[in-house]
Amino acid sequence: MKIGFNKIRAAFCICALALSFLCVAPSAFAEDSDNPITGFFSFLPAPPHINLPHLDLTPFWTDDLKTARRAYSNHDYDRARDYFQKSSDDGNIVANWYLGHMYRLGRGVPVNQAVAYSYFSRVADNFNPDENDANRLRIMIDAQLRVADYQRTGIAAAKLKANPQAAARTYMQMATNYAHPHALYSLGVMTIVGEGMRKNPQQGLKWLNAAARKHSPEAAAYLGDLYSKGGVVARDDTRALTWYIIAAQAANADENPLILDNMNVMKAGATEEVRLEAEARARVWNEQNPDDPKN
Repeated sequence: MKIGFNKIRAAFCICALALSFLCVAPSAFAEDSDNPITGFFSFLPAPPHINLPHLDLTPFWTDDLKTARRAYSNHDYDRARDYFQKSSDDGNIVANWYLGHMYRLGRGVPVNQAVAYSYFSRVADNFNPDENDANRLRIMIDAQLRVADYQRTGIAAAKLKANPQAAARTYMQMATNYAHPHALYSLGVMTIVGEGMRKNPQQGLKWLNAAARKHSPEAAAYLGDLYSKGGVVARDDTRALTWYIIAAQAANADENPLILDNMNVMKAGATEEVRLEAEARARVWNEQNPDDPKN
């Protein structure tokens, strides 16, 4: 009888371990060629469960939405906005998501973070954890991230007060459950400076390194800044330039122009010895941390 109990207990432990692995293992989705922001995020986070109506009432790709997407891809943003707006008026979350990014980036419209927040919030409010369409789920999750970003800083024009604690809770859930690079980066910075949580520089460095391994250009650049300035870590010009080279290689010129500019300035001011050593270290790091084509 004792042997049987031990076998049962062992089996239970194995099952528990398997379940815990499923909870923390990242779930990667193939890059969608229709996504206007390539390489936008690597893994799906797990935002808080929200009980909301099912979304099957609104078709995923309507004719207006397809027309808008083609116009967007061709940089005909005026036409894209008109058709996205028509779909948005019908409650289409995909249209709202595109419009959010158009106002966030100023594509065909003036940059307006308050309006962008409004559109992202509409998508985030319709989050459905049981959504079985991977593309629609990606859009809803990205909107959750964007809302958390705005919560962190606040938007005066939208009368949204900064609430870094709320943002940190969302980032923490995304980071711990799915190793989302943006969440890892945000937690790294917030933990280092003590924003919305207890200050813990060493833990912050761990978050940042984890984000950098997911090819977050922001995380690599922030590490470069830390090594350039010293304080949290010992000042090291070679490491600083190494991280900036890594960041620049992962950066998007439209999204991260400052990273590319800083890397060029840092390279120009470095000695040849430091530059060659940093370039060699960056090559080795990239070989050891290959970019997943699914990201």
